[in-house]
Amino acid sequence: MRPLKQCINFLKTIKPKMPRKYSTSADLLVKTTVNDKSGVATVSLNRPPVNSLNLELLQSLGETLNVLEQNKCHGMILTSESPSVFCAGLDILEMYKPDKDRVCKFWTTLQDTWLKLYLSPYPTVAAINGHSPAGGCLLALSCFKFV
Repeated sequence: MRPLKQCINFLKTIKPKMPRKYSTSADLLVKTTVNDKSGVATVSLNRPPVNSLNLELLQSLGETLNVLEQNKCHGMILTSESPSVFCAGLDILEMYKPDKDRVCKFWTTLQDTWLKLYLSPYPTVAAINGHSPAGGCLLALSCFKFV
């Protein structure tokens, strides 16, 4: 827990220029709140029961990362709304009897979202609050720090 506190304390030293709360997804697959004082965004995955990565969740996460960058975010904490699972990885139903166009869009969106997170211009921390296999591990390892 100590590394998370250190990261949060560091991120709190930066001045914000963003709205307090907003969401970039109509169905709230990704919930976002921004601390007015620090400018640090908390981005929570919200696709019960296990936050499996499907096309829509990846698109919402990618849109959120774009908005944070446009608003000059000073830091981001990526976490989960689920108390026991950070992210279970890729949604296997995306691969079952796939539509060719959807699968192509899915893999392109996965790569684009991963690169946005990995190459983020602001510090990122993954607050892993539960299981994180496969694609969940990819998200966590794409952040600057993870706890």
